[in-house]
Amino acid sequence: MNVQDIYGYIDHIAPFSTQLDYDNAGLLMGSGVAEVERVLVTLDVTFEVAKEAARKKCQLIVSHHPLIFHGLKSVTPGDPTGAVVLELARRNIALISAHTNWDQAAGGVSDVLLERLGIASAGFLEPAGETSEGTPYGMGAVGELEAPMPPKEFARAVRTALHARGARVVLGDRPVKKVAVCGGAGGDLLARAAAWGADAYVTADVKYHEVLEAHQRGITLIDGGHFATEDPAMDVLCQRLQNAFAKDGVEFFRSRRHKEVYFAL
Repeated sequence: MNVQDIYGYIDHIAPFSTQLDYDNAGLLMGSGVAEVERVLVTLDVTFEVAKEAARKKCQLIVSHHPLIFHGLKSVTPGDPTGAVVLELARRNIALISAHTNWDQAAGGVSDVLLERLGIASAGFLEPAGETSEGTPYGMGAVGELEAPMPPKEFARAVRTALHARGARVVLGDRPVKKVAVCGGAGGDLLARAAAWGADAYVTADVKYHEVLEAHQRGITLIDGGHFATEDPAMDVLCQRLQNAFAKDGVEFFRSRRHKEVYFAL
């Protein structure tokens, strides 16, 4: 198997053509024809992750967040991104990043987030269209609890389910039954969640004016953190890749070095 085979599978389940305009998902480093036997799957590509991939003798890293996002004007050891690029190049490790295409895929980031909360997905929070194969895609996910929960109880359940460090919460004015989620920075979809009738919205990186808006709308808002709301989807992607290439002898590993680094005191 080679890098392009792995790329092709990801493109099938989360087409790179669906990535948002600002994104830089795809094959970011390495050759598509390079042979692959071992692959490391991670949310982010840090220097520690690059070292981990080398120790595990991986020829490829599959990440969610692109290592190269903005234009690079130089690549030096003193620059955090440059140091990782140099390390991957030195080790001849290729890199594929599945970012907003994996965010928007059916069964992707937000569907996994909702399922981690024990809620079946009933569709996208913000539908975007259909792929060339007729598969719907979009941002966020929505669903309903089997029974209503008090806002504080629901917030605690979310924190526990996601192992979220220092989740920030706005308690709503009603029991939580209808739930909307968006893995990662999804504060700008709060109005969509309200329009859908959500009693609670789970996302990350919420801005202050969005916190105030949630309070005014009476919605329970839970900022579980970027890592906590997206990392579970990389477990799923890793398993799907392993299942797809099990007969080909390719091994996929989840990064054990990359963990949450942000927490509340």
